[in-house]
Amino acid sequence: MEKEKNFMEIIQLPLTEYQSLQEEINLLKNTDLLIKMNRLIDLLFQDKYGLYMGNFTDDLTECIIDNSWDSQNSAWDNV
Repeated sequence: MEKEKNFMEIIQLPLTEYQSLQEEINLLKNTDLLIKMNRLIDLLFQDKYGLYMGNFTDDLTECIIDNSWDSQNSAWDNV
């Protein structure tokens, strides 16, 4: 019984699949790349729609709450 608890399950993958997964992990660990990609997305969004979102999402949160509050029925509606 003790040996069964310590037994490690093994998954076999083709070597190319394993190398591809390792490359993905290395890319996702590269924070500089992720920061640049986020900045690029912001710039492309701004260029396409003429809007700047940045980190100012308070007004969007308020808008979403207002819309959902107005569109959902409540037990208090009939009081």
